Amino acid sequence: MKFRIQLGLIILLALVALFLLFSMRASPDSPLLFALKRVQENSFLQLKSDPRERIDYMSSLLNSRLEELQNVVKNKNYGYVLKASLRYSTLAGRITELIEANNLADKALETKNQFLNHQKILDALYVAYPKNIPDNWEWKYIQDDFNYLKLYLDKLAEVK
Repeated sequence: MKFRIQLGLIILLALVALFLLFSMRASPDSPLLFALKRVQENSFLQLKSDPRERIDYMSSLLNSRLEELQNVVKNKNYGYVLKASLRYSTLAGRITELIEANNLADKALETKNQFLNHQKILDALYVAYPKNIPDNWEWKYIQDDFNYLKLYLDKLAEVK
């Protein structure tokens, strides 16, 4: 009986580990894995107590958010553009607020560069997005992300 319990726990832990590995690349169109990915990311973020470490981690997550948005468009899963776009812009705003609250000028410069690079990618994504699909206005959310970054860049310019 003890052996079966141990074997069951080992199998359960192995499955959890596999799900965590697969969830790292999950996108919004994979609800179960994506939910697991969000839990994992939030857990890791809570472990970061230093604002600089939090910003570094959140910046890497922002790159992932941009990649998610690109993949949703690339895979023509247009119904998930809003969700991916909101997650992207929210995280960019949280990064900006954290930099402002802690007056981290060096992180402001790094983040400005990241935002400028992301604007180029978002602009290319916006241009490539098919706008001739009936009742599909999700391309506007990509433009919103671009515009939000512009606002956040203005806020970061004030951090000295």
